[in-house]
Amino acid sequence: MLPEAAASALGSLRNNRLRSALTSLGVMVGVTSVVSLVGLVTGLSNYVGEQFDTVVGARVFEISRFNSGFDDMESWLRSRTWPRLTADDAERLSEMMTTAEGVTWRVGTSRSVSSGGRTAEGIWVRGLAPTEPDVGGTTMAMGRFFTDAEDGNRARVCVLGSSLADSLGTPSSLVGSDVSIGGERFTVIGIAEPLGSIFGRALDDYAAVPFSTFVSLFATPGRDVEIAVLPRADVSQEESQEEARQILRRLRGIPWDGEDNFYITNQQAMLDSMNQIMGGAAIVTIGIAAISLLVGGIGIMNIMLVSVTERTREIGIRRALGATRGDIVSQFLVESVVISLIGGVLGLLAGFAIVTAADALTPVPASASPFAALLAIAFSSGVGLVFGIYPSWKAAGLDPVEALRYE
Repeated sequence: MLPEAAASALGSLRNNRLRSALTSLGVMVGVTSVVSLVGLVTGLSNYVGEQFDTVVGARVFEISRFNSGFDDMESWLRSRTWPRLTADDAERLSEMMTTAEGVTWRVGTSRSVSSGGRTAEGIWVRGLAPTEPDVGGTTMAMGRFFTDAEDGNRARVCVLGSSLADSLGTPSSLVGSDVSIGGERFTVIGIAEPLGSIFGRALDDYAAVPFSTFVSLFATPGRDVEIAVLPRADVSQEESQEEARQILRRLRGIPWDGEDNFYITNQQAMLDSMNQIMGGAAIVTIGIAAISLLVGGIGIMNIMLVSVTERTREIGIRRALGATRGDIVSQFLVESVVISLIGGVLGLLAGFAIVTAADALTPVPASASPFAALLAIAFSSGVGLVFGIYPSWKAAGLDPVEALRYE
């Protein structure tokens, strides 16, 4: 009887096109939200992973006084009472670690940078150790990075990020020339390879100077140093992190039962924090989509109840001709599912369009997955089935004689 039920359902839909279209709209909005959400969150997760891999390095872990992730306020306030990390801590760590390929340390502040009448405001000025290229992966597009001797002598040399170099003039002409950083004159010795951007924030608007030079010119009392460690290739990241942790605990005089007064963060921990935030956003969006589906389901139930009333005589005729209650239930359930499924298919197409547009117009590599399509079809069919049960049961429960008398 299902083919007959489907034919009857399609006939009813043709007779109530406007009402059916409006009823499907709520389901369409909900399915569009689900499909686009799955595609965008998946793409964003992949994008964040690629960016962290490029900027941080897959195996590099960082040590700082403040958590690099998204921790609670209580933890942040407690960390403000801890002793700050210093370059001496980093140098001792570099000397004592046996599992590290290299150790570097960093500090930064915001200053203006100018050259040849052009000025860039709010530029991140980084004080870097000479080991930065080996650990952090900084590579040079032209020129070179500063040496141990230049760091030891507090030389006034600098390396510019590619975006900053472009804004100050022709990058090739800048190498060997002087720029002003925070009112202090420096000689440009290199231009770094571009890193791109992450979350719309440019990563190449910076100027890097030797760490000791930074401390003598720009450092303020109590400024924290961030330490980065690259484990040896034959050592696991976890093993190297534990060695660094134990060495720092000894250097900072932490008793065996005391808590760490520093944070060790790797790429995975930062990704987990980001995924936690995206997961929260996804839950909110799914909640909104669920409300849309609920509204669509209520609309389907409403139109089906109206349909039962309008077709009471038709139901009586069918029962008189031998149709069973199961046949009536099948007819109205199929009709309910078809209405919902139409909204689901339209929502699927709209969701795919949104994801495709996001992939083309933004750096996020969004893509609609087969899972999202199956989810959309399952959602829409489920809504039609659930909200069609009561109208179908009501239609099947009509008394045939009374139904035939209905005008």
